[in-house]
Amino acid sequence: MVTMRNVLLKPITTRSRLVDKQKTTISRRLSRQGMDPERGSAFAIAILFAAVLGVIAASLLRYGATEMRLNKSHFLHQEASNAAESIIEYGFAELRTRWVRQTSFTANELISNPLKIPSTVVDFYKDTSIRYADFELVGGNVPDGEWVYIDPDVPSNQSDPQRGKNVFMRNVNVYGKAVVDHKAFGLKTVYCSQVLSVRDAPLFTHAIFYNMDLEFHPGPKMDMLGPVHANGDIYVQAVDRLRFYSTLMSNGDIFHGFKSTGTHTQFGEVLVKNSDGDWIDFYDGGSPTDDASYVDSRIGDDWRETATERWDGNVGSKDHEVPKLNTIGMEDYVPDDPSTVVNEKENHAYAMIEPQVSPSHPNYKGDTIREEQMSYQAGLIIEVARVYDPDAQGGYDYELSAYNYNRESQLDPMSAPKTNNNGTLKKSSLSLDKVEATKGKPLVTSAKYAEDETGVPVSGFYDRRQDQTMDVIELDLSVLADIINNGEANGGNNDPWNGQYHLNPGNAIDWNGLVYVEMPFHSSGTSRADKVMPAYSNVVLRVVNGSEVPNPDFAKGAGYDEGFTLATNGQLYLKGDINADGDPNTGSASSTDDGETYSSDEASVAFYADSITILSDAFDDAKSKRSPSSRDAEFTEVSAALVTGLVPTDPGGTNQSGGAHNLPRFLEDWGGVEFRYRGSLVALYESEAGTSAMTNGHSAWYSPPKRNWGYSDLFRNGIYPPATPIVRDYKRTDFRYLTQTEYNTALSEIVGFDAGSSSRGH
Repeated sequence: MVTMRNVLLKPITTRSRLVDKQKTTISRRLSRQGMDPERGSAFAIAILFAAVLGVIAASLLRYGATEMRLNKSHFLHQEASNAAESIIEYGFAELRTRWVRQTSFTANELISNPLKIPSTVVDFYKDTSIRYADFELVGGNVPDGEWVYIDPDVPSNQSDPQRGKNVFMRNVNVYGKAVVDHKAFGLKTVYCSQVLSVRDAPLFTHAIFYNMDLEFHPGPKMDMLGPVHANGDIYVQAVDRLRFYSTLMSNGDIFHGFKSTGTHTQFGEVLVKNSDGDWIDFYDGGSPTDDASYVDSRIGDDWRETATERWDGNVGSKDHEVPKLNTIGMEDYVPDDPSTVVNEKENHAYAMIEPQVSPSHPNYKGDTIREEQMSYQAGLIIEVARVYDPDAQGGYDYELSAYNYNRESQLDPMSAPKTNNNGTLKKSSLSLDKVEATKGKPLVTSAKYAEDETGVPVSGFYDRRQDQTMDVIELDLSVLADIINNGEANGGNNDPWNGQYHLNPGNAIDWNGLVYVEMPFHSSGTSRADKVMPAYSNVVLRVVNGSEVPNPDFAKGAGYDEGFTLATNGQLYLKGDINADGDPNTGSASSTDDGETYSSDEASVAFYADSITILSDAFDDAKSKRSPSSRDAEFTEVSAALVTGLVPTDPGGTNQSGGAHNLPRFLEDWGGVEFRYRGSLVALYESEAGTSAMTNGHSAWYSPPKRNWGYSDLFRNGIYPPATPIVRDYKRTDFRYLTQTEYNTALSEIVGFDAGSSSRGH
């Protein structure tokens, strides 16, 4: 039985026995030396505590040394980790540089042309423990890619600037290795990988796309039904109401107000939907003229978080890392700084609509740019040449001709044109006279401006915005549609080109859906960095009878591009209904006239030009010099993407771009008459021929229409016109550290990978 005494006894520890033993030993030694043990007790205790402290100090020193070694080992591992991540980051930068102008990819291109570790790492990691000779950088195979919809309702996509769009995505794995060598701690090796998502979005995935500053300040109510993006700043305000149903994204800042003055001059609602479907205004209460009353980029550091919470990611700017989206092959647009004497403008994307010139020409922009130009890709080219004629009015006249390119493959109308020895493109002429003889009316005509004795235009017309007389080249789209849609492939009686222009799939084919009209242009060498060659400003292209467009049945089959695209380097005027029936009771600002999408008879269409002006069928050339009140418009319907230029707003000046609501220009008194538009509006460059800006006196040439504008359901569902340009962005995903085994396994699974040093970045 255990007694209470035994339970309460304090156990004698080994350490207490050791201390008692030490005390006894010390006492005996003092006695032998004739010393009083009691007098020496203080000395004994001091020695005892010194011994104990020594033990503790030694223990702490051992712990501290171990901790230092662990910390040092951790720091070395972290140093290797940072180096490995930086190598992958460099690989991403090199891929972005390589692919900024590349339209097609091969699966093994990072095998045949491996990523390279830059020589600058030697200097960068000098005097460190990094063994840069052991760095490795490896790019994986490039997959075929797939179409992916960036669903805005998925939480992980909330901050994605491409949310709400269809993108063609390729996920490329990049692998990195870094080694640290320390004389005391040996080698620390880190392996890692990350995925670079290369995402291509057709230009027309946007309801509105601006390559520069974007302005909205409409008078009547206006709704934007699809994604909106600007590579510059965005300025928004409205007299009545402006609503954005999808995303509003800027690579710059977003401001409420008027760009020209920087102030708030319109006080209607500007609303963007959040993820719950609620309309949220930029106005946040207070005086409507006060900057502090609006939630925009002016609020500074709070803007990023506030905008994200307010609109659930549907509004983003540079502070949200919204990328700049350049069309493939084109360098950044650079606006002129109006405060300097020098013109700094670089209008590089204008090259997309320019004519072809010889590679020896001083304005030739290189093979890569040429391959992106509409004039290079076209399946049919109509050329307008200004020729000297002393007997003609003004001493000149126009010659009209047509041709097509001889391509590398007769079975593939999208294959590259063949070249002559001097690098120019091989052509085959097509007779325009035969078209008129066969179809009973011409495909294209020219009319030089002329007036009668009273000053009334009798040929050509007067553009009151440009304040200029216009020679007119007129293209009858119904004639071209008849040739292409109803053409006889083997040169029958209905074929004006007697089989010379091939429309026989499986045998030979020339039609690829893209027509280019080359207007007379200034071709002399230029000192401009962008080498722009503007078209003459007093000769313009007008398209008429366009309710039906060329879109043959065979183009809807595999291997061909469905739809129709027309591009010109000049100013373009679209008269009457285009790719639409003109009936206000059918279709809408987004849906086709027949209500169908994938099976619709309505084609997917685009127009590219220096500037684009909308004319109703009521436009009368003879009245073109009169005031707008003499030029009443009528209901007009256009279903097409419009890629055009503008004249930018001069802050503090009188010149204005007119805003997105005036990107298509007008010359009539619309007086509340509806202009129904479904498509995609793109301001890709500055106008170089139609350079007259909007001014406060714009009522002298037009009054605005009732804008019933929307985003085409065809584009929303991924049905794009031929030769639609691509904008590209990149997204990093799935970073992770790997074990050596995982790293080696991943590299061994890359098809065609060679384990040699050249394949590892050296």
